[in-house]
Amino acid sequence: MDPRENLHRFYSGFADRYDLFASWEERKMRERRFFSHILEKNGVRRVMDCFCGTGFHVAMLSEMGYHVDGIDVSPHMIKRAKENLRSMGLSDRVRVGDVKELKVEEKYDCVLSMGNSLPHEFGDSNVMRALKGMYDALRPGGISIIHMENFEKLYQDGERFIPSAYRRTPEGVEMFIFAIDYHEDRVAFNILSIMERGGRPRFDVDMVEYNPIKVGQLKNLLKEAGFSRLQLYEDFRMSPLGREGTYDLIVVARKH
Repeated sequence: MDPRENLHRFYSGFADRYDLFASWEERKMRERRFFSHILEKNGVRRVMDCFCGTGFHVAMLSEMGYHVDGIDVSPHMIKRAKENLRSMGLSDRVRVGDVKELKVEEKYDCVLSMGNSLPHEFGDSNVMRALKGMYDALRPGGISIIHMENFEKLYQDGERFIPSAYRRTPEGVEMFIFAIDYHEDRVAFNILSIMERGGRPRFDVDMVEYNPIKVGQLKNLLKEAGFSRLQLYEDFRMSPLGREGTYDLIVVARKH
């Protein structure tokens, strides 16, 4: 299946369950200090989330006082993002769009690619187009923040299953079980969702494939796109990459 077709198929079925992985409050507690430090340090006022999904970072950064816009290739995710932002009384400045074709009238101080989004792009040429789209949307001296899986660590450990999510709510039980299939040129995340409502369970199985971009490969592509002064972390506590060996990779890069 074509990667783009696979992506749209995945999010068309999964958009309504996407926000159940982790509560937004838990994510804010984990990420807010990181963003506060990085954005204040770099004088950021305007932010573009280039893979905004259901709007978490648009919402969090808007609440922190930043002007935030967002795009996403999935109309299903944008629909959910608009609903989330409106329910919070926030401006829904999000739209369907592809970062590889991004054109902006006013440049941004920061552009984001969060939540393992960049690896949706397959082939160095498409990754480069995405990075160039992000680069061109920045003002001189602006920064890009990229968050994705550390695929080198994943492949090294070869974990078949990764930590699952389970919670009991007043509406019922929500459970997610993740299984990974490793291939030379792609990695498949299989997600079993079990949603119990009114004592009746519903089972859904979804699969999405990623381009297992290596750390060195990403660094080279970022530099080729024009970025410099790369800083690499392995968590939102800003631990240097490799200290604890987590499965997170966070890169902060600057436009010349």
